[in-house]
Amino acid sequence: MIGLKKKSHYPEFNIPMIQLYSLETLKEQLRVQNYPPAFLDNPQFTDGLSSLTKSGLPTPRNEEWKYFPLNSLLMADYALPFVSSKQYEPKQFQPFVATAHHLVIINGNYVQSDTFENIKGLTVITEHSPILNIVTNPSDNPFPILNALLHKDRIVLSIDEEYDLSTPIHILHIIESDDSMPLLASPTIAINLAKNAKAKIIESYHVLHVKKGLINTSFSVHADQDSELHHIIIQDGLQDCALIYNCESIVKGNAKVQDHVIVHDSNKVRNTITGKLVEEHALYNIYGIVSGDKQSLIDNHTIVDHIAPHCESNELFKHVLDESSTAVFNGKIFVRLDAQKTNAYQSNRTLLLSPKATINTKPQLEIFADDVKCSHGATTGSVDEEALYYLRARGIPREVGMRLLTDAFIGEVIQLIEIEELQSYFTNSLLLRSGG
Repeated sequence: MIGLKKKSHYPEFNIPMIQLYSLETLKEQLRVQNYPPAFLDNPQFTDGLSSLTKSGLPTPRNEEWKYFPLNSLLMADYALPFVSSKQYEPKQFQPFVATAHHLVIINGNYVQSDTFENIKGLTVITEHSPILNIVTNPSDNPFPILNALLHKDRIVLSIDEEYDLSTPIHILHIIESDDSMPLLASPTIAINLAKNAKAKIIESYHVLHVKKGLINTSFSVHADQDSELHHIIIQDGLQDCALIYNCESIVKGNAKVQDHVIVHDSNKVRNTITGKLVEEHALYNIYGIVSGDKQSLIDNHTIVDHIAPHCESNELFKHVLDESSTAVFNGKIFVRLDAQKTNAYQSNRTLLLSPKATINTKPQLEIFADDVKCSHGATTGSVDEEALYYLRARGIPREVGMRLLTDAFIGEVIQLIEIEELQSYFTNSLLLRSGG
């Protein structure tokens, strides 16, 4: 392990920097950052740091991380964000859903929201403790533990059956800085759905005036019996910030959780999205659209864990890759010994618009039960030249034809978005279109 550096890479700033490559000194680093003793001396902090130090942070030798540029990210010195007093109008950010309740988080800190006090069925609180938001094996993915050690606000949304499903909740992650130092933000969000509760939640990222940074997000869902959640994650325009996004859902009996990931115009994104079906007749779906261009690297790892019998999961990811972009899809489905009568389906399809674009795909099934229906598949190809010729023969320019074929390719996933305003936005905008 590399020792603590005596000087920052940025000597012109007299602000203590966080050095992730020196985990042994992390507690002292945070003490200098004025983290309260009650946080640093909490047994959960001590146990989490001990676990993280023991496992270490991943290297490219780790199979799960070999494509993601961790070396450059972990060797940087980072500034922790100050609590901002700025106010933002949610309507200045796209996509904007006018009918939603808006909650603004700046650099991981809860700053402002619409008035939630009088909304039936919805409670929002913040907690200041090193609670591990996601149950994870640190040797596989240590970043949820790192998030728990660094976050200042753990934002908890509790939703019960009185909440009005027709009104989405939009969480806006704003990442901002007033200087040139790399920024380390640790947003932490927990969603608790009570029995029979139903909700739609949008997450979107908006980077302002940040030249470099690392965003390490932890998002957890606990869906009680007969509850329902539609969760749309929009990772767009991250500029030079790298995003490591961790999401885990616990789905109980007769509950439904649906995660929908949309990635565009972002250089470095690593998603680890997990669904655990822990009681009978639980349903978990995960859908994704990845639009890559330039030299972007989008790395999606999904885990669907069938623990209880009579459960179902559906997974569909589509990639549209242009220029020198690279995408990774590593999808795992586990069917445990007692999870009889499981239905689990996974599909990953990729459209390559450039000979320099690359997809690395690894669908996996581990089945320990004998009465199940499971399938997985992956396809990769370029634009159908016959279909393009057909369009051009009818007077449609090549560029327009490429857009039409790309729209048709991703349209199947867009139609699965269950918020009408978002579905219309992605259908009618140029956000996800490449090839012209």
